[in-house]
Amino acid sequence: MPFDDELSKSRFARWLVHHSRLAGCDTTAIQTQMTILLLTGIALSDGLDATMTASLADALGVTPQDITTAYIGEMRRTVLTKIRSHPDLRALDAQLDQLLRNH
Repeated sequence: MPFDDELSKSRFARWLVHHSRLAGCDTTAIQTQMTILLLTGIALSDGLDATMTASLADALGVTPQDITTAYIGEMRRTVLTKIRSHPDLRALDAQLDQLLRNH
């Protein structure tokens, strides 16, 4: 994908490109690239709902479980990274760690 951003470099985006090609999609088309980035962004931030997953699975010729398996690990890492980077949550984590050490 020609877009130079973190979403296009993600494992799930690469998985989508690969399976889109296998399904006969023109992955050089701007609309396809934008759809892949949009789906990647949603999957990695909130996860895909059952309807989106089923539609995507049908379009790519894979199972809904294949879709979920392709993004769930990366989504969890992305969410945890965001949580850990939040200053208030870092302070809370440090406070909880201190409480655990004291008891």
